[in-house]
Formats: sequence, structure tokens, C-alpha cells
Amino acid sequence: MTKDFAERNNPRKRKPAARKPAKRRTPTKSKLTFHAPSFSSGALVGAVVVLVAAYAPEMIGTSTPTPNNAVATKETATISFEFPHILKNNEVAANPDTYSAPPVSTDKAKVYRIQVASFRKEDDANMLRAKLLLTDLPSTIEASEISGETWYRVVVGPFTKEVDADRAMTRLRQQNFSAIRLN
Repeated sequence: MTKDFAERNNPRKRKPAARKPAKRRTPTKSKLTFHAPSFSSGALVGAVVVLVAAYAPEMIGTSTPTPNNAVATKETATISFEFPHILKNNEVAANPDTYSAPPVSTDKAKVYRIQVASFRKEDDANMLRAKLLLTDLPSTIEASEISGETWYRVVVGPFTKEVDADRAMTRLRQQNFSAIRLN
């Protein structure tokens, strides 16, 4: 490839501007955050102001009366409390039954049972009973005659503690069963 050297020294052709080197800046001392002479003079002026405010009234000789001085100039009033006399002369009636423990019942323990569902077909009741047994809930099937038809209801329990019955109800609700408690 050939080069044209004819326009090499052409004065009309502009030369790129020469770049000036950037000025070097030295770090300044104006960035200091603590100035010892200013701090010292401020501390001295503050101390003088506090001392003058504290001791100026005593030096001048005027002082404002304090509440203790006002009480000392008046007659001392006697304070009497009536409550101890009222308490000595009166009696307070209390009902001790409100704090006693409930009586222990000697009746036989209450039994809690929960009805989960009722079906017309015994096979449907057995399927639900099997599901409940797999979820570790004790269940039985009770047959009853209603209006000439036989109904099979699935019952969970019996439980001797109400807490156990409540836990079983919670587990049945988690499995989307609307169960009811039987008496």
C-alpha cells in the first residue's frame, strides 16, 4: 500500500491540541476536624459562664427564697392521718370460699367422644374408620335406627381427659372433618 507524503508538512492541516499536564494538588490541612486552640478557648469560656451563673447571686447578695425558707417562716402545721384510726375501728368482711379449691368429685370419670360422620352405607363408614385408624385416632362404628333407616356413625374416642378430646378435634379439623362432640 502506498502512502501520500505530500500533505505531511501542510500548514493548513491542524495539529491536535497539546494536552497540559494536570496540576498536582497537595493535601490541605483544612480537612482537620479537631482544632486544639479552638477547643481549649471554648472550654474556658464555657467554664467561666457556668461559674458566673452559679456564684453571681451569692457575690451580689441577693438570693431567691427557696420553698424550705418559706416553710420555716410560717407556723409548722401539724399533719394528722385518719386512716389508721378508721382501720382499727372497722372490720373487713372477706369470703374465704373464693380462694378455696374446687371440691373433688367422686363420680365416675367423664368420657369424651367425637362423632366424625354418619353414613347410610356400612362400607363408607368402614373406609372412614380405616383412614382415622391410619392417622392414629381410635375410632369405632355405631349403628342406630332412625326413622326406619339404619345409619352408621363413625365415632372417635372414648377419651378420659378433655385435653385429649380437644387434640383429637384439632387433628380432625386439620383433615377437614367437621366433627361434633358427643355427651
